Amino acid sequence: MARVIGGNLLKASGRIGDVVFYQRSGKQFVRAIPERVNQPNTEKQLAQKMKFKLSSEFIHRIYSFIKIGFGRQLPGASPLGMAMSYNLKHGFKGEYPDIEIDYEKFRVSIGKLPGALTATIEKSGKDTICLQWDGIKSMSKARGDDVVAVLLFFPLTGYCSWSWDARRRSDGMVTIKLPEEQKGNTVVGYVSFITQEFIGAKMKVEHISDSCWCGEVELG
Repeated sequence: MARVIGGNLLKASGRIGDVVFYQRSGKQFVRAIPERVNQPNTEKQLAQKMKFKLSSEFIHRIYSFIKIGFGRQLPGASPLGMAMSYNLKHGFKGEYPDIEIDYEKFRVSIGKLPGALTATIEKSGKDTICLQWDGIKSMSKARGDDVVAVLLFFPLTGYCSWSWDARRRSDGMVTIKLPEEQKGNTVVGYVSFITQEFIGAKMKVEHISDSCWCGEVELG
């Protein structure tokens, strides 16, 4: 069981995928659906608990991004619940007890706007990194002025940073200065696209793309 901290952002209750939201004493909580097995603490149960713990820790660190990236989901569903449900199913690799987040398959946004076909991340200078993407702007509904959202996560410290207006789809790349305290860490990068119509409007599924994993790079 985990308590959800998010003020009036989270008011969900009931089951969403593999998680259940409920309120107690005016506070919001979330827990995983228990496996229906006769023997308690089976390897399958332990694996699910480990996935839930890892997913919950990661998503809560990047929740300010998740609440936009998954904010267009089902009526009454919270971004947190939808992100947990999707990534518990798709965002892990390995067998118990060697389970870990599969950053390549993990999603920090989901939508119908065309996303990046490919994306990369590399160290471009002493204190900068460069993210590049194939924006497939020739596809229907993809426009060159679509906004690029970038999420960076530093696994060794749990630090994360993001920008909702890093560049435009047609730019194809962005250079970002690294936080001084994260040098020597590893950084994982994601890019998503958002339409201009989203600015100042309510998020819809057509306004945002699936996130694309750029890779990860050791900063040295």
